[in-house]
Amino acid sequence: MAAYTITDAFAYVGGYDFSGDSNELACDIAHNVNTANVMGSHWQRNILGVSRVDWRMAGYWNVTDAQQDNTTWADLGVVDRVVTFGPGTTAEGDPAYMFKALHTQYQFGGTHGEVAPFSASASGSNGHGVVRGKLLKGKGNVSATGATGTGLQLGAVASGEYLYATLHVFSPGTTITVVVESDDNSNFTSATTRGTIGPVTTQGATWMTRVAGPITDDWWRFRVTSITGTFNLAGAVGIQ
Repeated sequence: MAAYTITDAFAYVGGYDFSGDSNELACDIAHNVNTANVMGSHWQRNILGVSRVDWRMAGYWNVTDAQQDNTTWADLGVVDRVVTFGPGTTAEGDPAYMFKALHTQYQFGGTHGEVAPFSASASGSNGHGVVRGKLLKGKGNVSATGATGTGLQLGAVASGEYLYATLHVFSPGTTITVVVESDDNSNFTSATTRGTIGPVTTQGATWMTRVAGPITDDWWRFRVTSITGTFNLAGAVGIQ
């Protein structure tokens, strides 16, 4: 087994990129176990219960950047905030984990003369779990229509599975609409629109309405269908 040292990771929360502020990212995905013990047996009977996700981020409190503090403060106690995070340097094709979060904790400040820390915690909200996918659009500026990011072979969407996508806008222009397309080849010669995000006009993040399978196409990409101004954004797609 190859060991892995965490030196780079990305953390997008709503419309803010915490990557340069954080030095710790941790995610706990677990299944609760219920017991149903009965007479006549000396062995505990375990039954799978509901699942949960708990997420923690920590780093350095950047109070001079109003967006960092404002985002974390405003999100406290709010449900369904879109979070996309993962290892790597935001290169397209890196693994990406997506979930809708209920922010439950925000701690900041420290000792005189030391670098001020912060930490924030969140749990999955409204019955939403974690979706594992890939970053199809690395963080960057977009100002023209057409395909954006990298088309990737993520696989088909089987019956009973769904297509998911997140789009984070860190700096908005005037308006943008983005679609998720699929095809059976890497050149997208017969691309089909599977989901639409937008029109988006403000900083923030969107959890695309999931799309049910079956979809036999296995190549996926983002495409900008309309845009006015320049947007700084990133997006991920997952199937499960």
